[in-house]
Amino acid sequence: MNRMDSVGIEAAQREAAAKAPAEAPTKINAKDVSIFYGDKQALFDVSLGVREKSVTALIGPSGCGKSTFLRSINRMNDTIDGCRMTGAIEIDGENIYDKSIDPVLLRARVGMVFQKPNPFPKSIFDNVAYGVRIHGLAQTKSEMEEVVQTSLEKAGLWEEVKDRLNQPGTGLSGGQQQRLVIARAIAVNPDIILMDEPCSALDPIATAKIEELIDELRSNYCIVIVTHSMAQAARVSQRTAFFHLGKLIEANDTETIFTNPQDSRTQDYITGRFG
Repeated sequence: MNRMDSVGIEAAQREAAAKAPAEAPTKINAKDVSIFYGDKQALFDVSLGVREKSVTALIGPSGCGKSTFLRSINRMNDTIDGCRMTGAIEIDGENIYDKSIDPVLLRARVGMVFQKPNPFPKSIFDNVAYGVRIHGLAQTKSEMEEVVQTSLEKAGLWEEVKDRLNQPGTGLSGGQQQRLVIARAIAVNPDIILMDEPCSALDPIATAKIEELIDELRSNYCIVIVTHSMAQAARVSQRTAFFHLGKLIEANDTETIFTNPQDSRTQDYITGRFG
């Protein structure tokens, strides 16, 4: 190779490096997290960094600890009698298990979307407005209306419900209910959205809409999703973490996990040898 070829290749590499997106900073940092339900240990020394403005998927067989880990990020495990945690979870460098942290305020900052859509038995408007009222985030009626509309727009639901905001949220289809719940989580302006198998109760069309929504939301939020569907993890996430028997086996870029995993257990799970 002559010098001109070498210079050209180096220039192309520099140009490619300049165009490549910078690695997002870490938003959530779990350090040696172990969780116990009474005498039973559900998680063993899990350390995992989750990046800002990206989707991280947690995969693994049923009962492997992925949902337990997800719930630890907004301290929902605190509500379970006999549950205790060791280790630390930091959000933006602050330990969320510090005694000075108010779990109620934390849960406004870290929204949660569950497996089964759970709209309140209230109107569509009041479902979205609920947390905004509790936390005093809107001072006037017009401010509240703007928050509700913006949240429904972000959740891809506004055009479908704008003429029936006073009708019950429970009257919507399953997929619409799940987007309503996402709008409710967005309305309080969280930094992080946790999703625990948000599509498992939905049909393929509704699932596709939720996946499109997740892809749109990641430009503004840090999203962590537990999914039993490896195809879904591959479609929506930038990073994937594989759990097995309460342990984090490996975490990496999603493409690497699915094409070149480092641990044979990950390979076996992805190829269907167990799970």
